[in-house]
Amino acid sequence: MDAFIVQDRGLTYRIEQVEEGGYFGQVVELPTCITEGLTLDETITNLRDALALYIEVADEDGIEVSAPLRQGVAAAS
Repeated sequence: MDAFIVQDRGLTYRIEQVEEGGYFGQVVELPTCITEGLTLDETITNLRDALALYIEVADEDGIEVSAPLRQGVAAAS
């Protein structure tokens, strides 16, 4: 399936509709941050949640997170 790009709150998401139904999404700025959802809106919400959790764990582990990623999460709050 074809992938498309969604700009959301200063972040870039790569989203792909999957054959089985639903969508697969990835935060382009953080390729290991992935999720899926039944609808496009659900996938974007899940990407925001996954990114927020990534930042929370990174903070606990002392891993530096770039300002644009933090700002994207802050804009979603």
